[in-house]
Amino acid sequence: MKTVILKWNPAFSSYNMHHYLSDLIDMVTEYEPDYNWSVWDWSQIHKGDRFYWVKVGMYGQTGIVASGKITSEPYKDEDWSGRGRETYYVDFLPDVAINPDALPILTCEELTKAIPDFEWDKGHSGLVLTEEQAEKVDQLWSKFLKKNEAVFSDALKKDNLVDLIYMEQA
Repeated sequence: MKTVILKWNPAFSSYNMHHYLSDLIDMVTEYEPDYNWSVWDWSQIHKGDRFYWVKVGMYGQTGIVASGKITSEPYKDEDWSGRGRETYYVDFLPDVAINPDALPILTCEELTKAIPDFEWDKGHSGLVLTEEQAEKVDQLWSKFLKKNEAVFSDALKKDNLVDLIYMEQA
């Protein structure tokens, strides 16, 4: 199993912050949105691989906003940017998704400090981590979720559409 980093800059992506928050509301209300994302390392990615969705850019917090599984093999489709490039996508489903404007996230700064040989805050989306990098990210994510367990638990209990988090029920 590989670990894939999906990068997202809502400032210029065809998928903006409003769309993300709307999908987060759908996840919380038990409707699963269909997700797909462009991937650079498409030939190395397979159904069942793990992903981390990293918000990048100049606005708001940057870092991991979601994690989960890739649910399809890569497939070729129309370029999301309209530039006519050869573009491959994968479908994916989050098991955790966090509103980065209201709740803590594992930041790009923390990721860069722990894994300096990966460009967290810019660059291509859909990059596959090395095994060593993937292990470090998994450990950081697990510690981050445990550290913020009380905050996330409170957010899950609130009937408040500002403090949104989705966590797959075990």
